[in-house]
Amino acid sequence: MLARRLDRFVRPRGRHHVWHCAVRVAPTDHPLDDAQWAHIARRLADAAGVAPAGDARACRWVAVRHDGVESHHIHLLATLARQDDATPDIHNDALRLRTACRELEDELGLRPTSASDRTSAPAPSRGETEKARRQGWERPTRAVLEEEARRAAAAARTEAGFFTALTGRGVLLRRRGADPVVGYALALDRDRLDSGEPVWFSGGSLAPDLSLPRVRARFAGAPVLPDPAAAAAPWPALATVVEEVARDWPYLDGGQRAAVAAALSDAFTALPLAAPEPWRPPLASAARQWSHAGRPPVAAVPTVLAAQVREAARALCAAPRTTPAAGCRRALTALVRTADQIRSWYTSHAWGPQERAAHAAGALLWELVEDNDPATYTPYR
Repeated sequence: MLARRLDRFVRPRGRHHVWHCAVRVAPTDHPLDDAQWAHIARRLADAAGVAPAGDARACRWVAVRHDGVESHHIHLLATLARQDDATPDIHNDALRLRTACRELEDELGLRPTSASDRTSAPAPSRGETEKARRQGWERPTRAVLEEEARRAAAAARTEAGFFTALTGRGVLLRRRGADPVVGYALALDRDRLDSGEPVWFSGGSLAPDLSLPRVRARFAGAPVLPDPAAAAAPWPALATVVEEVARDWPYLDGGQRAAVAAALSDAFTALPLAAPEPWRPPLASAARQWSHAGRPPVAAVPTVLAAQVREAARALCAAPRTTPAAGCRRALTALVRTADQIRSWYTSHAWGPQERAAHAAGALLWELVEDNDPATYTPYR
């Protein structure tokens, strides 16, 4: 009965006519009663554009609250068919919802969260995750492609090298435009539509810093040939340049700091490729965390220091896989200290997502190196 009432004004218009939003408060927040949840639901339906306040001809929608241990969240569901047969305006609904949620957090005394700054990488959707589970894949296609693109970008010196590295790892590549190329998309052969067409993901849809313009920016200042010193001793080279970052950090302006933080993403990406086998899983987790920490909401200004960090990362990507643990401790310790400096900068600007990501990445590195000399530096204890 409820489904029929919701779908009353829906006409055949393709598969996607349902809008869904899950709303959750933190487990540490105080309980909300039905009236408060109803207030939240109306405000968010208004903010999203599915049911603007006072609009009697808006889309039909419903809010469902779970009982018991799940009572700290609700689900909003609407059919994207207005009752006057017009099309609802839900463009940029996620940004409007984020603003409304922050207002509600303040009104209801809930734990405050960060404003949207458009730096987050889209997480795999529920459909993508369920598809991976059904197919027996370890990870959804989106997550695999983001990692492959990030590794190819960290290792390359040119755009052509970036594309060559991707296809060399078995990734399907589609370029947009010919002269010049204005974009690209990636796919895996395992993931196809019913028609047989691969499921494509544009670089920018994988992560903001994987769009083609942002990938190209990585190559600014890159040497044509590898640095012989870095190639011969990649771990000491990385340690040296990261220690230089720590020394120069107080004297860098915001744009220069953003460039260095972004360059460190390539260094973090390279870590699990060259580290000892037992260290690779936590280093891969640290790299995933830093991918967001390396995207502060401020425009980067290319610097020589950032280019040197990226060159050290390239050398590490090409390093032998037999490095003993002692050989990389100095580099990891330097990264821990620098990550803490960058985290403090994020804290001072109230950039919550980047602050949390930087702290998480640094903590993962510190767990690996703390037994080296735990008395000297303890930011994560």
